Amino acid sequence: MLETYIGVLLLGVVYGFFVGLIPVAGATTGLIAVYAFVGYFEDPYMLVVFTTAIVVTSSIGDSFCGVVMNVPGAGGAAATMIDGFPMSQRGEAARALSAAISTSWINGLIWGLLVFLFLPWYTKIVLYFGIREMFTFLIFAMTCVVFISSKYWVRGFIALIAGFMVGHIGMDPETASSCWTMGWDYLGDGIQMIPVMAGVLAFPELLSAYRMKAEKIFLDNALIKSQLIQGIKDSWKYKWDGLRGGFIGGFIGLIPGIGGNIADWFAYSQTVAAAGKHADKDAYGIGKGNVRGVIGCEGANNAQKATSYVPTILFGIPGAPFEVIVMGLLMYVGLELGTPSVLADGVFFDHLLSSYLASLIIILPIAYLFIKYAVKITNVPFRWYFWPILASLIWSCTQYTGLIEDYYMFAICCAVGVALKYLKFSRVSFLIGFILSARIEKSYLQFSGLYEWSDLFTSWLPPTFLALAVAAAIWGLFFNKAKIDFV
Repeated sequence: MLETYIGVLLLGVVYGFFVGLIPVAGATTGLIAVYAFVGYFEDPYMLVVFTTAIVVTSSIGDSFCGVVMNVPGAGGAAATMIDGFPMSQRGEAARALSAAISTSWINGLIWGLLVFLFLPWYTKIVLYFGIREMFTFLIFAMTCVVFISSKYWVRGFIALIAGFMVGHIGMDPETASSCWTMGWDYLGDGIQMIPVMAGVLAFPELLSAYRMKAEKIFLDNALIKSQLIQGIKDSWKYKWDGLRGGFIGGFIGLIPGIGGNIADWFAYSQTVAAAGKHADKDAYGIGKGNVRGVIGCEGANNAQKATSYVPTILFGIPGAPFEVIVMGLLMYVGLELGTPSVLADGVFFDHLLSSYLASLIIILPIAYLFIKYAVKITNVPFRWYFWPILASLIWSCTQYTGLIEDYYMFAICCAVGVALKYLKFSRVSFLIGFILSARIEKSYLQFSGLYEWSDLFTSWLPPTFLALAVAAAIWGLFFNKAKIDFV
């Protein structure tokens, strides 16, 4: 059995690193493709090991495309491109990659230990959450999703409501009557998660990357070793930028639904602010090919991935879009995150910790050694990746019934995703509303059936979450300079 687990771990490491290398793919797209193979996992804990390895190693791999091709491996890696690619253009690709890998890895280790080593003890937090606490926590989470993750909060709110409504399509659990199915029997059990995630989140990014022209650079093999060492030294020299980025990523990962995009961009903006006009003696300022810019945003990379597991596991509320896929995959094998059975499962936490740390240890030498071949692999035209990735998404989405309706649903979700992206409606808000629709309704009905609104102020936690929601809305409206418009 141990040999099988090790094999699954190594497979997850290799697969995760590979999908990280593919432009705009990242953990989310890589995890969606796993749905087609869930039945091959004999033990549910093997899937825990496999998905964790994918998350860890794709975070390391997605830096390569940004630095070498000026195309993001995933949304969060876009910030790395700003300084990483100019470094590559002047022949310092290996230095930029080494600094990115070192910073991301050390922050992943620090925050991974803080999260996974103590996660069984964090479960005691759930004991303080009753109906009122969970209801106000959901209000706080929804506020963060709408006001922080996108520039367009009105459109974000509309997308959230739309996702909530789509999540209610199917059979009404109370009356057993059809709800918004429009007479289509296929929708009787509701819209499945996979076509929504693949069509709304992954397909629009694939389409954008297909039309994106990657810029190519060349790597001098004679300088790789010296630049690799220099990159490690840079990580130490600017360690406070990396650690600050890690803290930002770690904090944002705890907030449900925000994801890595805002974490990386916010970490980068704080690095620029901290550097000042005369803080760096290098010839190139931040934004023009300075290694400090690479280190600042890469610090948030793995840190955010680690801490986003906290709300996902404790409350069943995804801390990032990729966590939605993790939740769905584990639910298929009987591990429903946020439930008492999982929170009391010591074996689950042991596998989570061991697979996270083992993946980090294994991927570090692989990533350093791969720098030599980075240009050859990442300069492959994206159109060669596009069709296999699209085929894997279609295959994953058509496992529900195997009939033509599966293809129709995937096509509809793709059209919705492209429309949301083009019109700048937050796709993350839509997805969070869709995934949490049943939980939001249940929480509201429980609260309204047992309490009055004045009861929210009879204990300290509900008012705290409401105050945080107000603060998040104010900060998102007036002070957040790191918001993005492509999620």
